[in-house]
Amino acid sequence: MSEPQRTQPALVVLGLALVVYAAFSQFKLPVVLPVLLDTYSYGRVLAGGFMSIFAVFGILLSVPIGRLVARRGALRLVMAALPVMGLGTAVCLLAPESGTVMLIGRGLEGAAFATLAVAGPALATANAAPQHRALVIGLIAAWVPSGQLLATLIGPLALNTTGWQGLWWVCLLLAAALVGWTFIMLRSGPRGTTRRADTGAAPAPAWTRAQWLSLLLVGCTFMLWTGQYLAYMTWLPAYLVEVQGLAVDSALYGYLVPVVLVGVFNVTTGILMQRGRKPQHLLFGAVVIQAGIWWLLPVTGSGWSGLASLVVYGVTSGIAPTCLFALSAHLVANPNETARAFGVAMTGRNLGVLGGPLLLALAVELSGGWLAGSLLFAGVTTLAVVVSALLLFIVPRVEAHMLRPALSAAG
Repeated sequence: MSEPQRTQPALVVLGLALVVYAAFSQFKLPVVLPVLLDTYSYGRVLAGGFMSIFAVFGILLSVPIGRLVARRGALRLVMAALPVMGLGTAVCLLAPESGTVMLIGRGLEGAAFATLAVAGPALATANAAPQHRALVIGLIAAWVPSGQLLATLIGPLALNTTGWQGLWWVCLLLAAALVGWTFIMLRSGPRGTTRRADTGAAPAPAWTRAQWLSLLLVGCTFMLWTGQYLAYMTWLPAYLVEVQGLAVDSALYGYLVPVVLVGVFNVTTGILMQRGRKPQHLLFGAVVIQAGIWWLLPVTGSGWSGLASLVVYGVTSGIAPTCLFALSAHLVANPNETARAFGVAMTGRNLGVLGGPLLLALAVELSGGWLAGSLLFAGVTTLAVVVSALLLFIVPRVEAHMLRPALSAAG
């Protein structure tokens, strides 16, 4: 598939809407988790599993989905994923008092999430012209905080009217709306990702060893970074209620601070990259600062120091995923390969989703406090610093290798 010369706004916006919806479906749980724990007396590890189950299917499906998107097009897979998402949401509503039923429902949502998390970014980036791609990547990277923000804004309204189930009903309605939108684009728009390559087109060249190594490092960094981010964002409302003594509504306002800043700095980072900033440099700086925040967490506590910690964490959490998505697209030769590259990156992300919430839950449950969890994830984030430092050396090698054919042709 050749580079699009003009951005296709309708397809870019649909791709963005799909990933925001996917994030909303996952992060509707932390918003009401304190209420669920109080109402149904779930164990902490089981409650962490309601988030981590998304990763099980992501680990299994991300790479195969990337290949399917490249061959069959994003829209067809989206049309299959959205009904599965709706089914999982409905299962959760059937018997929420049963942890097993809730886990099955969240698992179905997780399978659909894995598809949308690869198909949405591939759809958006493949339909963005080169001059707009960095900005589109910044918008894609804002999918998680955008979904979190949507859930956090609807959450208090649902809790004060229909109860926590209101968030699940909104999820069902949004799934139906997106099915209709995708069907319209499938009928009236181009196919592929969304354009199918010509049948006579040459197959994409195999990735070099340096490309594979760099993408694996991106996936590894994504795993470590996502593990600490999901642990933080899953348990922050419960921490604010249990340790800081806030009411649920007040805890959600505290939860909004990093969520909003993540979204703002996702887009800001996209703009910075469009102006020439190197993603590997921005990534390294952000992860170094986040490691420091985890190490200082036992000291910062509440008050102004706690608020400052939330602010800095939100800013750096906006920078890191934008850079990781940008590197995934940057390290391959053409847009038709981005789905495969996103598949590798999303496998790493899903490993982090699997481990992060569960590890923090186990650390708190076994130690009887939150200190052990903060030290554990300080170590995890420090390891992410080491891995991201390797990207500073290998990314320029990949860039030089991809530039060589163009220089030879020009010569």
